[in-house]
Amino acid sequence: MNKKALRVGILGCGNVGSAVVNELLSNNIEQLTLKKVLVKDPNKARDIPNLAAGQEKTLFTINPEEIISNPEIDLVIEVMSGDKPVLDYVLKALNSGKHFVTANKELIAKHGPEIFKAAHQNKVQVRLDATVGGGIPIINTMLDSLKANKITEVVGILNGTTNYILSAMKAGEEFADVLKQAQDLGYAEPDPTNDLEGIDTKYKTSILSSLAFHNYISPDEIPNEGISKISSADFHFAKKWDFSIKLLGIARRLSSGKEGADEKISIGVYPSLISNKQPLSQIDGVTNAIQIRGHLINELLLVGPGAGPKATSSAILGDALSIAKQNLTESPLPYESSAPIDNHSPNNKYCFYVRLRVTDEAGVIGQVGNILAKFNVSLSSIDQEAHLNKNSSKNSKNHSDKKWDQKGEATLILLTHLVQEDVFKEALAEIEKLKCIKEICGTLRVFE
Repeated sequence: MNKKALRVGILGCGNVGSAVVNELLSNNIEQLTLKKVLVKDPNKARDIPNLAAGQEKTLFTINPEEIISNPEIDLVIEVMSGDKPVLDYVLKALNSGKHFVTANKELIAKHGPEIFKAAHQNKVQVRLDATVGGGIPIINTMLDSLKANKITEVVGILNGTTNYILSAMKAGEEFADVLKQAQDLGYAEPDPTNDLEGIDTKYKTSILSSLAFHNYISPDEIPNEGISKISSADFHFAKKWDFSIKLLGIARRLSSGKEGADEKISIGVYPSLISNKQPLSQIDGVTNAIQIRGHLINELLLVGPGAGPKATSSAILGDALSIAKQNLTESPLPYESSAPIDNHSPNNKYCFYVRLRVTDEAGVIGQVGNILAKFNVSLSSIDQEAHLNKNSSKNSKNHSDKKWDQKGEATLILLTHLVQEDVFKEALAEIEKLKCIKEICGTLRVFE
């Protein structure tokens, strides 16, 4: 195998798979030879300019066994979606002694330990740079360039669809309108739930944090909040205070002691306020960004295209070439145990933004303030705006939020200093019982 090109089989031929196939057929990558491609429909029209007339008859197959059990294939590239039946294909390929490259974040997030163990036992490689960040070489950077660092924090804008929507809302557009635009442009799926509710970001956060902290973190252990409840009113106040709103995957070490049993990890996916002075706040559109903090590098920010056939195929082919050029065999285990997650630790602290719909009367701020004082929650800022008549065209244009326009009510905005998350939630639950509180419209963490 030192002198011969690796023989490649591909599972899947959608937009990304077609881009990978096209590159491999270009004859510009002599270290990789394409042998077979698994498809659902061999007769389907595909955007593969380098596919010769009639070549699909010998190249495409509907039988996965022609790839995963084929002794003439050395490397399997997987660009399908979901984890079933993909996991079975992958494990069979690894147990057959084949290297494996994937772009499937759900597969790795849910089944990483099982996949890496099979690769380790069979002395073959697993590469997954395309699972997070599209064309950003984040996984290989963490596993190679940063391996001398003790990573203390990983924060990412990891979903292009939500970032596109939030960027447009910041510019004054409405959620429903922007979602339709994103779907028309192909950024969002017809069913955008995985993007909007932070599920896609949760898978990617699982992968990044597991590799960063050398302990497996299941996506089931990661709390996630989406962006569907973010209102134009939130952007109104964020702008007043010089913040942007981004959906972030956040994973942090909670202690500065030695790595081990006493060290806990806080993790979650949350829409968050970010000061416009911070670089992450300027990442707009479908672009992704990952910020890493380590004891040697201090802080590193990687920015690039987070999705799309070209960016993703770049990462996939880069991984495949690394295996081919370096003749890699031994596959180290990136993690062997589960991470000690503790989102309830006294050290898990954030500043919080709260938007409340309240009665427009004297004493409201005092009542809220008394409860916050009871829980030792201090405020860094407070703002209140009385609601205009709901027929006011000016108010409707600026905020387009029905609850913003209830006459006789007001919106109260609180920005806290650092507070333990559980303590803050207790205070908020007591505030919600006040008669003057009509609704707690939303809470956002402040990322600093």
